Amino acid sequence: MASDELDKVELPALEQLQSLGWIYLEGSQLSPDESDERSSFKDVVLEHRLEKAIQRINPWISEDNLRRVISEFTRAQFPNLIEANQSVWNPLPQYPSVMQDVGKGNKGQTVKFIDFDNLENNEFLCTNQFKVSGVNQNIIPDIILFVNGLPLAVIECKSPYITNPMESGIDQLMRYANRRTPQDNEGAEKLFHYNQLMVSTHRDKARVGTITSRMEHFLEWKDPYPLTVDEVGDNPQSQDVLIAGMFSKTNFLDLIQNFTVFEPVDGRTVKKIARYQQFRAVHKSIERIKSGTDRKGKSGVIWHTQGSGKSLTMVFLTLKIRRDPALRDYKLVFITDRTQLDNQLTATFQNTQNETVHHAESVRDMKDLLKTDSSDIMTAMVQKFQE
Repeated sequence: MASDELDKVELPALEQLQSLGWIYLEGSQLSPDESDERSSFKDVVLEHRLEKAIQRINPWISEDNLRRVISEFTRAQFPNLIEANQSVWNPLPQYPSVMQDVGKGNKGQTVKFIDFDNLENNEFLCTNQFKVSGVNQNIIPDIILFVNGLPLAVIECKSPYITNPMESGIDQLMRYANRRTPQDNEGAEKLFHYNQLMVSTHRDKARVGTITSRMEHFLEWKDPYPLTVDEVGDNPQSQDVLIAGMFSKTNFLDLIQNFTVFEPVDGRTVKKIARYQQFRAVHKSIERIKSGTDRKGKSGVIWHTQGSGKSLTMVFLTLKIRRDPALRDYKLVFITDRTQLDNQLTATFQNTQNETVHHAESVRDMKDLLKTDSSDIMTAMVQKFQE
């Protein structure tokens, strides 16, 4: 890497991450040549750190179960990148179960790899120039972010002085993930089994995507909510705002837990994360619901343009509500005015929510569903109110 890239792009990013509470270690300190963090450059998970985190978060877990969950999580084989990535993400917010007697008989106990309820119970580590061996060659991403030893984000830094730095950074990320020409095995795909965010930055512009994002789907994160842009610093650049908005400990884990979905699109699975507008809208909606003291206080409008992700905003809001102890028992009713939107919303919920979605087919059906005393999800069209 040229020194101007390190000084103008990578170094400020690392300094900002440290200001947000991330521990920093140089990549050489995590290499098998210099430490016991990894036994080989092929290893992408820092297993000692993962083991300590699981024990810290789940102090009841036995040695046998500890070894079992780590082995199943890190050594499973998958036919392709997206299946691997989804299989790795699933147990992070949803928690797998192991059979163990913790004093009341042999029962299923949930295992947490990340403590989403107590941020300080996790280890947040960032590093640069972390070498990984692929099938045919090594890759050395500029910055990797680990939570509890899991490599959950990659940031590629480019000099602002080269031609098309943004496109160059995204192309580099795609090469690392072996997405350009998979048959050539030019990257180190295993690193991206665990990846939740991919960022390309040249400081003046920073964009984020997922492992399935095409070049045009990498987007800026323009609002560091709950901070304002002015609170990020004096004349903050795009990179500063993105890091403040996506890599604060709270927001990063929130994005993984509540703002990530895998959706079937045209016969393939696409991984989507919230846009900054959706993230902000959902949080403000939750605040409004909790703070309202009367009907007027609980009302609100979120303005969406066509194609801006109305259905996903509602899915993300539902995920947040379902994980909030004060709100999780509410029945959720979604009313739309178009058949296409109603079908899309129903399908999206069914694909992303681990609960039954009831679709009201008639006025009578809707009334019956509303009468049930259950915290379920229901969709209907406004025309159902005609009677």
